[in-house]
Amino acid sequence: MLELIAEDGGKRQHQQRLLGLIKNTQGTVRVASPYVTDRDLLISVKNRKVFLLTSLSPMDIVSGSTSIEALQLLIKSGVECRNLPNHPRLHAKVYIFGNSSAVVTSANLTRSAFDSNIEVGVQIDRGSIAQLKTWFNKFWEKAHPLSASQLTKLQQQAAALRRDYFKLKMKTKSKLSIPKGNRNTTEFSDDLQDLLDNASRFFICNTDRRHGALTSTGKYVLEQKMRTRGYATAWETFRFSNHMQQVEPGDAIFMFAKSIGIIGIGRARTICEILKPGDPDRIENFPDENSPEWRVPVDWLDWRRNDEEAYHYKSPNFTFWNITGDQYNNLRKGIRKHFLSV
Repeated sequence: MLELIAEDGGKRQHQQRLLGLIKNTQGTVRVASPYVTDRDLLISVKNRKVFLLTSLSPMDIVSGSTSIEALQLLIKSGVECRNLPNHPRLHAKVYIFGNSSAVVTSANLTRSAFDSNIEVGVQIDRGSIAQLKTWFNKFWEKAHPLSASQLTKLQQQAAALRRDYFKLKMKTKSKLSIPKGNRNTTEFSDDLQDLLDNASRFFICNTDRRHGALTSTGKYVLEQKMRTRGYATAWETFRFSNHMQQVEPGDAIFMFAKSIGIIGIGRARTICEILKPGDPDRIENFPDENSPEWRVPVDWLDWRRNDEEAYHYKSPNFTFWNITGDQYNNLRKGIRKHFLSV
């Protein structure tokens, strides 16, 4: 039986489906993915063998299509990683869960695939699992094991080239004009550019790093929950809560990490929700606080892999703020230029 997994602009499907299969299956998890930047999915696997087959090319590392940091953390967590030589190149994206289920999809093991890309795949149960395992094992035997020390050397070699790559990318970034209908030309724009150009209102939400708790991968817990569940959230009783209540579907939400800058951008799905303490659907319940959870459902269009790729900005000390006014024009222009260039 085949079951479609399609990203159509609504609630994201792939990551939740894969997490569900991890939870509800047994046996070895086998993943083939040319690009790797996500670490959370496979680190969530407990008490099972996990094999990750990827294909490292110098350009993928320099461009950031594959994250050395993510691979290092996966190896540290116990995931066995192997690199398949590039001739012919690995292009398949396959997730196999024991002997019972698999997903064949366009989605790499990357944050962009899970958070923003238009992806489509199918879940397969029983029928062809044995054939997929045979296919995977054939290339697994041809691949070379990856170690943390090897990846450290690759990271050092790529550092200078990566800086040069991003400088060149920013310098040469240009708008693409293509024919469309009876119009002479139109700007080619993705969802992010469309949002930044056409949103009615713009807001900044603090990711609340002050609470400080970290995941096993070194990320901030509350920040990651906001990203994975798709919410811009505030917990304390904060000034100007009416700003969050101004949000309407289609507005732009910028996520601000304290002392770093803007790390994520998304489109508001609905208006603000307010959840009382103890509500099981809350992102977080704090035992020592009795404040409501204010949150705006958001479809994230871009969330930076690391702090170095953020738009660096020292924001005033606020929780949620409307930056639609003219006094914030330069800030919005700076964010737009950075996120559409890097």
